[in-house]
Amino acid sequence: AGPEVAMAAKGNVRYSAIGRISDRVLVATYHHYVQGPSSAKYLAVSQKVLNSDKVLSQQSANVPNAVEDSSCLMQADKDYMFIVFVEKDYPERTAFEMLRLVRKEFNEKDASNAASATENSLSKSVKKWMNNICVKYDEPTSVNKVAAVQAQVDDVKMTMEDNVQNMLRQHEKLEDLEGKADNMRNEATKFKKGAGALASKMWWQNCRLWAIIAVVSIIILMIIVFSVCPPCRGER
Repeated sequence: AGPEVAMAAKGNVRYSAIGRISDRVLVATYHHYVQGPSSAKYLAVSQKVLNSDKVLSQQSANVPNAVEDSSCLMQADKDYMFIVFVEKDYPERTAFEMLRLVRKEFNEKDASNAASATENSLSKSVKKWMNNICVKYDEPTSVNKVAAVQAQVDDVKMTMEDNVQNMLRQHEKLEDLEGKADNMRNEATKFKKGAGALASKMWWQNCRLWAIIAVVSIIILMIIVFSVCPPCRGER
């Protein structure tokens, strides 16, 4: 009993309840962590959750800070609602796993007496196996090793996905740079071709200009020669 008391004193799992949906009666309750708020506070919130059609329509729910710093989680089937109060930072996945085990134990051991049970009349019957479950789940890191491994796998997976996304973004940037480089090369090629065509055009224009200058110079020279040289004009 000593080790169980030590584990129970952690206060991660605090209170649990089972309610019959048809008439909204809490047929069993169990106060595991007695150093915290009173049973009356947990009982009042449990009854409120059981009476809520909105909560019930969700089949499972998590109500943070339902009783001081305790979160209230619930799961329901067509006949019963299973409620647990845990420390506010308690892993939600682990709490729902605990509720599934509570549901399984209840269906195997007490469901046959629950249809006609009065308020809290099954509390004594469920206490033994409910205590064992609460003690077991009071240390979430040990009971949820698979979930811890899965969380590590999820972290690695997310990291890998982020790396892949970063690589894809880098690849897109490289493709964009390559595209810009190709455009620059194309523009440079066009400029080179245009510059060559322009140089050729200017060369021909220069040639025509020099040809015109040469012809004009020859004509002027002939005019001068004929003007100063009478024999050149056929005169004697």
